[in-house]
Amino acid sequence: MSEYQYYEFQAIDRPLSEDDQRWLRGLSTRAQITTTSFTNVYHWGDFRGDPIKLMERCFDAFVYVANWGSRQFMVRLPHGALDAAHARQYCHRYGVSLQNKKSCVLIDLYRDEEPGEWDGWEDGPTWMASLARLRDDLLDGDWRCLYLAWLVGIETESLPDSAKEPPVPPGLKELTAPLQAFADFIGIDTELIKVAAERSGPRAANDPSTSKLKGWIRSLAATEKDEWLLRIARGDEPHARRSLLRRFREAAPDRNALPHDEGRTPGRTVAEISVAWQQRLEAKHRRLAEEAAKERERPAKAEAQARRERLKNIASRAPVVWEEVSAWIAKRTPKGYDCAVALLTDLKAAAALANRSAEFDRRLHDLCGRHAGKPTFMGRLRSAGLVG
Repeated sequence: MSEYQYYEFQAIDRPLSEDDQRWLRGLSTRAQITTTSFTNVYHWGDFRGDPIKLMERCFDAFVYVANWGSRQFMVRLPHGALDAAHARQYCHRYGVSLQNKKSCVLIDLYRDEEPGEWDGWEDGPTWMASLARLRDDLLDGDWRCLYLAWLVGIETESLPDSAKEPPVPPGLKELTAPLQAFADFIGIDTELIKVAAERSGPRAANDPSTSKLKGWIRSLAATEKDEWLLRIARGDEPHARRSLLRRFREAAPDRNALPHDEGRTPGRTVAEISVAWQQRLEAKHRRLAEEAAKERERPAKAEAQARRERLKNIASRAPVVWEEVSAWIAKRTPKGYDCAVALLTDLKAAAALANRSAEFDRRLHDLCGRHAGKPTFMGRLRSAGLVG
């Protein structure tokens, strides 16, 4: 298989300047560059640029996939756009990292596989559209994608058994389309997600009520109100609304209901989650095996039922079938003898089904007496087990 590497960068908060585009063109002469994106595919060699530097300077989201199983999704967030200390609880060197840069925060979600174990690389150009909205989730304080990426360490058996899970975010029982796409992208087993979701409550409405928001705004000092109005009016911060709502939640008296609160339930260990996951997998495999067995039995049962109906029909018209047997025998041909024996076999089974085996035996004895001088026919009866 030839090498395949797919790179896609997306600018979301601002378009690329002409200087940015010239700089990017200097990194690749073959890349597709627009005012909002940089895309390139490599079949031989590697990209000469550093994705970290491209993200710092130009882009807000990055997707990378390779045919040997590596894949990566990275987002760029403004400083102060999320609780970095909380986000670090989900980080481990096997799948999640957070980097504080001078101009931004980079969250990197990744996984490597052995060649041939992941075929999602074939969908390289489709992943950005599926995953980009996760950046909005993080800006809104939704930690689910980070928790899912933390699970990579369990699935790859990279985390120590004694490690504690980070706070379980609400809403894991009902993943959005981008989150489901991310679970597919990063390769998290469905049963492992179900185990994780056992301690995940429902996700509360993200936006506060108008009355609560009004009351909080009235409580702000005039200088702080002026500062927010200036930030919004100047347009320097594309996420001013999200920042304002985050400030509201931080001041809310019921902050203990926030999605990032750890709650009163202690985190499980990696070992505990792994055991529960294996139990779920075993139960799933048993269920699938039982369903497969039933599926295999279904044609046999249908065939048996059809044969019973056929034998009932033969039993109801036994005199006519005996006449057909005699007609086939009279032809004195191999085919005629075979058809006669087949009908006799059915007559025997039909008689047993109707509790009339004695009558069948009597009629077969008479038939054998009449045709005892036909050795070929009698040989077929013995081969079929109809006579001794």
